[in-house]
Amino acid sequence: MKVLWLLNFLPAPLARALDLPVQASGSWVTALYQAMAQQPVEIILCAHNFAVTKTERREIDDTVYWAFPTAEGASALKKVLDAEQPELVQVFGTENDHPVWALETFDPEKVLIYIQGLAGPCGEHMADGLPERFLRRQPLKETVTARFGGATVYQLRQRLLDQGEAEKKVFALARNVLGRTEWDKAFTASVNPQARYYKLNEILRAPFYSGGWQRDPLRRPRIFVSQGNTPLKGLHRVIEALPAIAARYPDVQVDVAGWPPPRKGALLQPVMNWLAEYPGYLDQLARRLGVADRIRYTGVLNAEAMKTCFLQSSVFLLPSSLENSPNSLGEAMLLGMPCAAANVGGVPSMLDDKKEGLLFDPARPDQMAQAVLSLLDDPAGAEAMGKAARARAMADHDPKAIAAAQMALYNQLCGAKEAKP
Repeated sequence: MKVLWLLNFLPAPLARALDLPVQASGSWVTALYQAMAQQPVEIILCAHNFAVTKTERREIDDTVYWAFPTAEGASALKKVLDAEQPELVQVFGTENDHPVWALETFDPEKVLIYIQGLAGPCGEHMADGLPERFLRRQPLKETVTARFGGATVYQLRQRLLDQGEAEKKVFALARNVLGRTEWDKAFTASVNPQARYYKLNEILRAPFYSGGWQRDPLRRPRIFVSQGNTPLKGLHRVIEALPAIAARYPDVQVDVAGWPPPRKGALLQPVMNWLAEYPGYLDQLARRLGVADRIRYTGVLNAEAMKTCFLQSSVFLLPSSLENSPNSLGEAMLLGMPCAAANVGGVPSMLDDKKEGLLFDPARPDQMAQAVLSLLDDPAGAEAMGKAARARAMADHDPKAIAAAQMALYNQLCGAKEAKP
């Protein structure tokens, strides 16, 4: 069987072969591809990108890659499909135009749409918990920040909302949708009740399957937040919850994977806070609440460095306003960490509240603080929940089981197109 995977990012080997920047994304696709090596299927990796200037085929380490310019869209994809003649096309991501290209140039019954995130709902929640001013257009700031490759919160939100409108067309056309949570299943049904929905968990990054978190009574209380660069990830709410946590644990530290707000001295700082509006808001909020010295930004971390931060922390905290199936939570669960996570989107499909971790309303910083304090106050109970989370995650994210289930789905879709899940 031959299956073509249509990607919205360039895999690292292909990017290097084309002398293009390697993107820090797609680890879940790479992990699945590696696991599928033991299955009776030939997988062709095909990616579109604005920086690609022509359609071309490359063979790298026994893998066939195709790259084509985004601007050529469906016509370029059709050339690839004609050349390779796959039996099935699996499309990764729903928020760009490439799923529609596949659905309009290939038999839609043999196209499998794989949900990563859902752009529209994420856009709706992008600015949750921020002052109203972040929802207004700021033409001057938008022009200035664009020159430095940035965007305002309003622009980030609007970009996702626009992608969400395009995304609805994808779901309306789709016949076969692959997701992971009850939340994305419900979203699929709300847009297209006729679409067939299939469930398959993701394979996570290899380092997180080995080793594990251990309780250390001498450890300084440390909270790890794996993302904080965009408002959707909720770092501002962590800062709002931090005074209550620090009142009971004065030496608590929050480690944030990412870059700190820019510091440019007294004269330039107001300008920097105006340009980098969300980081500037975080900095001002932390200083106003008296917790700035308790927050440490680690910079961007690779998998091994991320794992080290997990293992050196007391609690993993997921404060996002919306998520589908966050890999960071899955990785924390694989390591057996005590987890406190926002009760939003698909998160409840991943973690059983009070058994494998604690869930809270992200709009309630007091609930977030209480969840973290509960884990810090009861180390033995937190450790027990971490062990339960690890057992759940090792089963849910087992590479061999996921690869076998993926292969079974391919056989089902190719063998009986009217089959129901």
